[in-house]
Amino acid sequence: NEQNLTINRVANLSGMKQSTLNSIFSGQSKRPTITTIRKVCGTLGISVHDFFDFPPYNEVEK
Repeated sequence: NEQNLTINRVANLSGMKQSTLNSIFSGQSKRPTITTIRKVCGTLGISVHDFFDFPPYNEVEK
């Protein structure tokens, strides 16, 4: 949302199928591979560390 990207646009930029990303975002795919996560992060311009360092999730773990 912050970068005004749709799932379709992220899929195109990362070279992934839109159905793969739809499955991840809808919760159907519970365990995306690290390769998939790295592709999404690269497309969004963030590190994998930043991807996993998400404050709402960090609070749940405490």
